[in-house]
Amino acid sequence: MTTITLRMSEEDTRLIRQYAEMTGTTVSQFVRQAALDRIEDEYDRSALTRYLEVAERGDFIPYGEARQDWELE
Repeated sequence: MTTITLRMSEEDTRLIRQYAEMTGTTVSQFVRQAALDRIEDEYDRSALTRYLEVAERGDFIPYGEARQDWELE
């Protein structure tokens, strides 16, 4: 496992430590999960943007046809 060092104000550090303690987690676990959640949110936002672009063009095929193409029926 690797270590990442963060620079932040004393106020931010105190806030994060208090929050981690309040929720029964460590600072490391909290920061790790916050970073991973942010990445997941960005991925979801990107996927939604791509979907909306396809929807705007009307590049869809009917569900039944897609199932046949994927040999699910």
